Amino acid sequence: MTQVSSKEFFRNISITGRLCYLFMCIEKYLVSIYPDRDWTIVSERLWQWTEKYWNEAQEESDQIIPEYIMEFNTYEETNKRCFDGGLSRKLYDKLMRLYDGITNGNTDDEINQVLFTTVDWGTVCDGASFTGADAPTIGYLEWMELVLQRHSIELPDRELVANMTKDQKGGWGEFCNCRHLSIILTDV
Repeated sequence: MTQVSSKEFFRNISITGRLCYLFMCIEKYLVSIYPDRDWTIVSERLWQWTEKYWNEAQEESDQIIPEYIMEFNTYEETNKRCFDGGLSRKLYDKLMRLYDGITNGNTDDEINQVLFTTVDWGTVCDGASFTGADAPTIGYLEWMELVLQRHSIELPDRELVANMTKDQKGGWGEFCNCRHLSIILTDV
């Protein structure tokens, strides 16, 4: 049986459905490459996107990006200059421990690029029509699948988002608690 290409499969999937698949890919990457780490805080920040307006969700998920967290040398400076005072000390400390030995926040670090995909996603979707966000979001999914394949990581099951079609809310999809798709947030 021939596998349908990402472009072909996701052509009929809503932006929210595509976003869910992106999160599924990110989680597969994290637990496969860094299985000894607890990625719960990262997954919680990702999956909340499907439950609220994306501008609010992106502000919260931006706080998990290594490049942003590690841009400055201290919590105080990072909180002030990157997050306008909205980053808790507890979250900062937790993320610094989580990323210790994995990345120093370099933009070229693969983990940073993988997580930064959510920033890029939010940027192309902000204020866009479905048509404007269509091709770029599929492009991010194709890139993410290539990252997983390069590490011989099995791709998530696309069929889990097959019911999230672009006929919902003008292609954007409905708000939903989609945490059941997470392989990290297993107690929801």
